[in-house]
Amino acid sequence: MNFDIPKKPKLKLKTAMPDQRQIAVMPLRALKDKTLRNGAIRVLGLVCSYANRAGITWVGQERLARDLGVTRSAITQYITILKKKNYVEILNKGRKLNFTSTMRVVYNEKLCAADAIAVAASTEDLRSPNMVYEQEKEMTEKASKRATKAPTKRTAWVGIDKVEDRICEEDVTYNSKLEIVEFLYRKIYKDIKVMNDLDLKAIEIADTIGLSNQQFAHDLELWLRARPARPDSIIEYGRGL
Repeated sequence: MNFDIPKKPKLKLKTAMPDQRQIAVMPLRALKDKTLRNGAIRVLGLVCSYANRAGITWVGQERLARDLGVTRSAITQYITILKKKNYVEILNKGRKLNFTSTMRVVYNEKLCAADAIAVAASTEDLRSPNMVYEQEKEMTEKASKRATKAPTKRTAWVGIDKVEDRICEEDVTYNSKLEIVEFLYRKIYKDIKVMNDLDLKAIEIADTIGLSNQQFAHDLELWLRARPARPDSIIEYGRGL
């Protein structure tokens, strides 16, 4: 018996978006700490560049080592020093080969992790990338089940010109941030949005900090409605994240 082996599929590699991080907010006491080595300060600064307003980050040691051009073992040594001096703490250790650990930069020693998260929770989505993925997957499955049980409540908004003005957030499953931008411009300004490089940079910033599609859509709509005129891009929104 002969078997026909299919041809190897052609893979198109997408060019990665450039790194949009430009600043890092560091604990001032670390800069004044004369016992802290320069290497540890550099690693702390890099960790801070990946942290959100609560100091939470899911950056891995492989990424830190690649950014600094050093070995992973060097990063491990510096992270150990930073933990002993209470500049960072591990909140949840990631499973091997699957997920990175949840790390917190200790900006204020008087605040425990729960208090720091509570302070930032009102203005920021503090879920880990894995939590966002699992919750969005669950939302997609629920939306799919609802669609098979009941008639469609609205016309699909991808690739159309007319949409309803009022959207019930729990009924919507957002496919991507790119489509959200196009949808909101049609909804608010009644025209088609031509995406540009600045829009893509803003979306990259939102992805970098782990902003979910649902939170991105909610915050961006509020930001657009607060503008006095239609903005050519959403880069200012991205820079404010």
